Amino acid sequence: MAGNTFRRGRWLGVAVVVGASIAGVTGVALAAGEPGVSAPATTTTTTVTRTASVTASSAQTLVHLTIAPATNANTYRRTADFGGWTKVSGCEDTRAALLIRTSAAPVTFTTAKHCTVKTGRWTDPWSGVTTTIAHDFDIDHTVPLANAWEHGASSWTHAKRVAYANDLADANHLVPIALGENRSKGDRGPESWKPPSHGAWCKYAKTWDRIKAKWHLSATAAEWSALVAMAKTC
Repeated sequence: MAGNTFRRGRWLGVAVVVGASIAGVTGVALAAGEPGVSAPATTTTTTVTRTASVTASSAQTLVHLTIAPATNANTYRRTADFGGWTKVSGCEDTRAALLIRTSAAPVTFTTAKHCTVKTGRWTDPWSGVTTTIAHDFDIDHTVPLANAWEHGASSWTHAKRVAYANDLADANHLVPIALGENRSKGDRGPESWKPPSHGAWCKYAKTWDRIKAKWHLSATAAEWSALVAMAKTC
């Protein structure tokens, strides 16, 4: 019995020593005989701080936009308010010029006049889909015309709206994307539509943000939150 008592005392002593050692490493006081300890309070604080830091960092990758509700909804008319594709060179319009500029292969045309592009090689930046047939792709306004209309463009002159609709100077303002994807996106903003490829979210958010900032267009609170969320992937 004495031997058993000695062994129990010996192991209790070891437990106290080990517990003290753990307390020294973690900074948490342990009492001999405690069945365990919960996570240190500092762990929760660190997690919260990290989350806040990520959110702030995401917002800092974007140009802050004026937050305001949409206005003049359901009053936008594509041709009347923004015109159609304008001529760029001869019979070559904005669509043809963009297809020629973005093709990864020499293009061919539907006629000898070189007005309309027939084939080339294009990759949709938001889905990664590739095609060699021009009519498989639409030319999409990254920030749709209807969205622009509801966030400031309704007060512009007609000439400025036509310039917006045909802007070839800003990379990714106009992009060739798959027909089905363009139909799916429609006039929706990032709060209700995001690129099919998760890897494109960063570029899409920054492009959308840059275009709106350049043209002094506002954004809804939900739209801005979606941009910040996508910017976390940058």
